Amino acid sequence: MKLNPYLHFAGNAEEALNFYKNALGGEIIMINRYGDSPMPADEDWKNKIMHGRFEFDGNLIMISDVFKEQTVSATGGNIQLSIEVESEEKLNDVFNKMSEGGKITLPVAKQFWGAYFGMLEDKFGISWMFNHTIEETK
Repeated sequence: MKLNPYLHFAGNAEEALNFYKNALGGEIIMINRYGDSPMPADEDWKNKIMHGRFEFDGNLIMISDVFKEQTVSATGGNIQLSIEVESEEKLNDVFNKMSEGGKITLPVAKQFWGAYFGMLEDKFGISWMFNHTIEETK
């Protein structure tokens, strides 16, 4: 089994997809638009993303714009996406990119549990945790 997050947006999914591609690296592997489906769509919604797939470092995130009349609401903090990063340098780079236009909720720092760790809410309202487990030298 594998868990893949599916993120919903209210008309700005493509902006989010490109933001995550820039910040996390990886590749957009699929974009299906409302206008490409047999479902009727208003003219101003035909270019919105019905389903998108983004891969980075063996991870998959799926993204879509909700139906035009639907709303998107924050989860109130009960869901956060957590990324394990291979080095402090990479964590700093990704964290800085992901925090652009967003809000840092816990600045990156060494933590008592043996990790380099930080938290943020990105400019789309998605909550993220970034962790690098510090290797003990013996």
